[in-house]
Amino acid sequence: KQEVVTPDNMCMGRASRGKLGGQDSFESIESYDSCDRLAQSWSSQSSFQSLQRVPSYDSFDSEDYPVPLPNHKPKGTFKDYVRDRTDMNKDKPVIPAAALAGYTGSGPIQLWQFLLELLTDKSCQSFISWTGDGWEFKLSDPDEVARRWGKRKNKPKMNYEKLSRGLRYYYDKNIIHKTAGKRYVYRFVCDLQSLLGYTPEELHAMLDVKPDADE
Repeated sequence: KQEVVTPDNMCMGRASRGKLGGQDSFESIESYDSCDRLAQSWSSQSSFQSLQRVPSYDSFDSEDYPVPLPNHKPKGTFKDYVRDRTDMNKDKPVIPAAALAGYTGSGPIQLWQFLLELLTDKSCQSFISWTGDGWEFKLSDPDEVARRWGKRKNKPKMNYEKLSRGLRYYYDKNIIHKTAGKRYVYRFVCDLQSLLGYTPEELHAMLDVKPDADE
């Protein structure tokens, strides 16, 4: 039987493929490939609507990827959300992952949120930093980024190979792209400015980011 895939069931209609023969299989990530609504929504609608259609599977580390959000859109931008928070100060990342997860209602902290936290923390610039070209960033020490992600998610066996699977998942969804010809260089291609309320230039200035001399 051939299933008719419509925009409304693109993501949800293939959840049964998450496990093969009752066993966990990382191949279930292929079931995400039909989720074109995510890419469409990132570019044409709000970031919040885009993630509402993405199911969560138990067959691999589903919390590392976008998960369904509540059927509501937060009011204002992330900048507005944190403006009056007393626990935010200049010694902390500009965009703490936990606060961003709370703002979007995403539940567990996701990889893209964690990367934004590291990228807005001056103390992390030795291993991950903005290149100075828009939303482009570089993993100067990908193993350290993976180690910290594993520590945050309580997964001591995390390494860059595993973390890069999460990054590759974001490629087709037009959330993060790999910069061609540059090793460990990526770029957020979704509408982060509308989500966060910051332009990349604002963040660069706050973090004293200088364009890479060799770029």
